[in-house]
Amino acid sequence: MRISPLILSAAVALGLAACQPAQQADSAPADPAGGTSAPAEVPAADAGGSLAPATAAAGTEAPPAFRATGNEPGWLAQVSEGPNPVLRVETGYGEQKYEIASPTQGADGWSGKAADGTEIKLSYQRTLCHDDMSGQGFGATVMLTVGARQYHGCGEFAGAPARATRP
Repeated sequence: MRISPLILSAAVALGLAACQPAQQADSAPADPAGGTSAPAEVPAADAGGSLAPATAAAGTEAPPAFRATGNEPGWLAQVSEGPNPVLRVETGYGEQKYEIASPTQGADGWSGKAADGTEIKLSYQRTLCHDDMSGQGFGATVMLTVGARQYHGCGEFAGAPARATRP
């Protein structure tokens, strides 16, 4: 008995079609012009691990006028530039976040109250400071006070020249 090549081709095509996964009902809608699926918007993780839409403009915020960091536990403080600076503070590796919309600026730093009433003070001295983990040099030694807790680290003003790492 001889099998027709047409029947054999049809059987192979049906077998291959059965191997293809079924299209999900919740998949992306088809593009009416080309009949193809449009890619769904995939959220992207920001530096803090929060998810944000991938279509959000990256880096739209101007660099801070002053930025300070410290280790063990990790913390970050930034003061924005302009006539109405904002002091943003993160402690506990970003777990606690505070924002002071109009901090008081003194001769050696900024201070104010966060929305929850926590007193925040960011003080600096223009002395050479080396990060205790990376050895990176910075132009200011910094102390951050959040409530009764003090954090120590290094900071830099925007536009300051890069400093060498510790040998």
